[in-house]
Amino acid sequence: MAIRSRLSSFNRAIALALAVVWLGAGVAGIVLGLIHGQLLLVVLALLAISYAALWFRVVARSRVLTWRELVVPWRAK
Repeated sequence: MAIRSRLSSFNRAIALALAVVWLGAGVAGIVLGLIHGQLLLVVLALLAISYAALWFRVVARSRVLTWRELVVPWRAK
């Protein structure tokens, strides 16, 4: 598979902003879910945090992730 082109600084900043927003939403969801006893909210918040981790990975690698890296990130190079 061909290596994708690198992201510009602007695109990395956008990816970082998305990661921070998703992380904040995830943390807020966990706190609210635990306070109000809503298990579904906690589960959705954990998914939001995992989505934030993917965006942090985009920032770190400075390129868009492939489908394989999205589905099984521990096996990607």
